[in-house]
Amino acid sequence: MPPQQKNALGLFGLTIFTIVSLALGAYYRFPSLGDRPVHTDEAILAIKSAEFQETGHFKYDPSDFHGPGLHDVTLVWSKLAGWGHSSTWTETQLRTVTVICGLLLLLSTLLLRDALGRLGTGFAMLLISISPMMVYYSRYFIMEVPLVLFITLSIAAMWRYSQGGGRWWLVLAGLALGMQHATKETFAINVVAAMIGFIVAKTMVGNFSPRRGGFDIGPQRGRAVRPWLWVIVVAGITSITIYSGGFKDWQAVKDSATTYLNYLQRSTGNGHEKPWYYYFTLIFWRKDGLVWSEAMIGGLGIIGMLYAFIGNHMKNAPRQAFLIFLSVYTFILFTIYSFLAYKTPWSILSAQHALTLLAGVGAAAIAESLTGKFSRLAFKIAFGFGLYHLIAQTNIAIHLYAADSRNPYVYSHTSSNLLTLLPKVRELQKIAPDDSFDVLVVNRDAGWPLPWYWRDIKTVRYTTTIPETIDARVIVAELDMQPALEAKFAGKTYTMQGPFGLRPGVMLNMWVEQSLWDRFTLRKQQEATAK
Repeated sequence: MPPQQKNALGLFGLTIFTIVSLALGAYYRFPSLGDRPVHTDEAILAIKSAEFQETGHFKYDPSDFHGPGLHDVTLVWSKLAGWGHSSTWTETQLRTVTVICGLLLLLSTLLLRDALGRLGTGFAMLLISISPMMVYYSRYFIMEVPLVLFITLSIAAMWRYSQGGGRWWLVLAGLALGMQHATKETFAINVVAAMIGFIVAKTMVGNFSPRRGGFDIGPQRGRAVRPWLWVIVVAGITSITIYSGGFKDWQAVKDSATTYLNYLQRSTGNGHEKPWYYYFTLIFWRKDGLVWSEAMIGGLGIIGMLYAFIGNHMKNAPRQAFLIFLSVYTFILFTIYSFLAYKTPWSILSAQHALTLLAGVGAAAIAESLTGKFSRLAFKIAFGFGLYHLIAQTNIAIHLYAADSRNPYVYSHTSSNLLTLLPKVRELQKIAPDDSFDVLVVNRDAGWPLPWYWRDIKTVRYTTTIPETIDARVIVAELDMQPALEAKFAGKTYTMQGPFGLRPGVMLNMWVEQSLWDRFTLRKQQEATAK
């Protein structure tokens, strides 16, 4: 390949790439955040964030629900943004947290500009800004995007230190590593992949650094170890501080370590089993009504990997070492996640992001290898069509198919049909006499995400089995429970409404006590007459 400087991107060009990418990223991440119904995971995390704000204590459950990292970030942002009491929080506000993390993730690419190359950095930011997977989950109140942000910051900070940066970069790397552990336990997979990537790059190329020390594992062993100690100590202090709630809850710290025994069991599938190639279908080709594909990112990412090993790096060994590290890291992530039986679409986000960084490198390698006007024009047209294809999918994913199972990023999602049940219950609450309104929800998963939507109704009871006695004025239960449920009515008369979708394969009916239903229908008749 010809020297990279031949068509090198200047600082002004990189600035334009950054502005355009940030504008596109914001355009596709911020609008209509509250339109999509809340996923069960979002609802649970929202309730936990609300409890954390109200009590100042996070109760860590080592068997599920992950660490307090997302909730700490949410608490900080809620204070800065002036959200007020958690009872007033909205889905739009909560999802803004992950949107901001997604935009910071995009900007963090700039920390790697000398490793990816300026043009590669520009291309990578552009792809991150419109990637359907990255955009969709940036609009999701779960911990994946914050986790990928912390992972990227730790890698970028280590790179900046290796290039002559001060020890504050090591502190940042440690903080980011500690936040990874406090955010989601699966960060351990990324640590393993990074260690393997580092060892391969160190073996094949040598130093990451243009100076002695830093990442050296050579003759000066004591000096070589010190940077890692800075990172590990800061990471440990950060994680312990967050899990313990300021050194108050030491059981949570202990549980944050023993939880990995639970994750070894869950890795066998736990109801989320999928074939080994599942994640590759998300990247390259998946057809469910429509064809979904980020093949341009996947293809350019593979080219970026090849360039890392065989490209002309003009004796820039540190840069080649980093690109080999990133390539091996990405490959190992895909390999481990493909090997695990437990699979959810958002789990692969950190690998997809790393692949997108390599896609920027691959696109730059192609652009810089083209010397003719026609070939350069053909590349620009092809790349433009690829961007258009990604944007079209992003629009469909976040608007038309935001909660549709035909969207590959939608997984066990709350049905949009549930939103027709919520206002009915609110109307019944308003007309119930003498504050006698109560609701019984019978569902094998405790009705999630209904506890989020009805968190202000203090007389809602949730149960996973049909109780012995039923006296609620409104009952919401699964369809197949109807015979057993109605046998408990003991002479009471109810009107049944429905069905309403909870999630794929789970439908609900609503039973309303007859006197309350009569009030409801009378009110509707009066409103119709008034019109």
